[in-house]
Amino acid sequence: MAYDRITLNNGLRIIGERMEAVHTVAVGVFVRTGAVNEAPAENGYSHFVEHMVFKGTKDRDAAALADEMDRLGGATNAFTTKESTCFYTKVLQEDLGRGIRLLQDLILHPEFPGEDLEREKGVVIEEIAMCEDNPEDLVHELLSDAQYKGHPLGLPILGTEEIIRGITREKLFRFLQTHYTPENTVISIAGAYDWQEAVDLLEKAFGAWPAGGAPVRNMPPAPVLQNHLVRVKDVEQVQLCVGYPAFAGNAPESYAQLILSTLFGGSMSSRLFQSIRERNGLAYSVYSYVNVYSGAGEMELYAGTSPETAQQVADLMGAEVRKLLREGIGRDEFEKARQSARISFVMGQESNTSRMRGNGNVLLLYNTTRSFEEILDRLEKTTCDDVNDVARRIFSAPFCTAVVGRAGQPLSFAAF
Repeated sequence: MAYDRITLNNGLRIIGERMEAVHTVAVGVFVRTGAVNEAPAENGYSHFVEHMVFKGTKDRDAAALADEMDRLGGATNAFTTKESTCFYTKVLQEDLGRGIRLLQDLILHPEFPGEDLEREKGVVIEEIAMCEDNPEDLVHELLSDAQYKGHPLGLPILGTEEIIRGITREKLFRFLQTHYTPENTVISIAGAYDWQEAVDLLEKAFGAWPAGGAPVRNMPPAPVLQNHLVRVKDVEQVQLCVGYPAFAGNAPESYAQLILSTLFGGSMSSRLFQSIRERNGLAYSVYSYVNVYSGAGEMELYAGTSPETAQQVADLMGAEVRKLLREGIGRDEFEKARQSARISFVMGQESNTSRMRGNGNVLLLYNTTRSFEEILDRLEKTTCDDVNDVARRIFSAPFCTAVVGRAGQPLSFAAF
């Protein structure tokens, strides 16, 4: 797959992927600012800026912005991750210019109106509280804290109530001027477009955006810790997570660890699902997953169960880890997991929004491209020996745990 690609004079990178048989185009503006790029006193600012740009610009108030989004089809939104903030829209091919102008207005001309700023503090504080009230969300946040204590990846995306209450309009504008620069930004488009028309529209909208600001700091090496955190809450289930250090998103081993996660806890026939849910009936929700970043990765195991069976579930999890290390992975199991990972990837890339997000993220974080065909080829070339090697390296490393639930006997993870 050949991408359309250009860098404007101010350093703004643009990538495009044309897709046949679609009549829409997805456009995303990816800014390299998330929790890992924030000073501790600014934790949560990236996410708060994402909220506030929709509250009004120099030319449009919040109602006018909402009206334009609805006229374009209501597919304009934003999200913040640990390493980036993305603003995106999906429009009909003939509305590409309007969609780009809307994104330009949001990113280059926000006003952060004072009354809306104070109201939005309450919204974000409620979002933080919502996470605290959701035990499954909370246990993953707790595990992140355990795995990355003292490292930028350990900072929550939403920030803390104390920091959010202290935000001012002036502080937000300083943060915007530091982090929102063309050199720190990628614009990704995918779908039905004419490349020259798209470049002309983007040059007109973003070409005068002045270069400058602070360069993005490289993520420091992630620590290898062995922390065990517990949050006592009066809830019906015990939520437990076990996390191992894994490989970064651009590591050659990332394909093998994806297949490993699929066979270990990423499907109905996976080892964790079969052992804990199907054979023993101890959990409704049990799975594994991989998180990858530009400089780190993690393999996480999760289950939610009753307080009475929590230790048994932890023991079964540990038993599956030890069995995998002892016996390895067979070829049939590997082939099934590789095919499942391949199918999941293909299905996840059916929409131009997915292609836009994937291309933008890879170019932003790794300054390269990774085509649909290349990823499938890398999965196809990953061998059973590769996955066994990655499994030994991941599951032999020190691990962290997080538990959320009722007070009682501390869980033992000796089976691991």
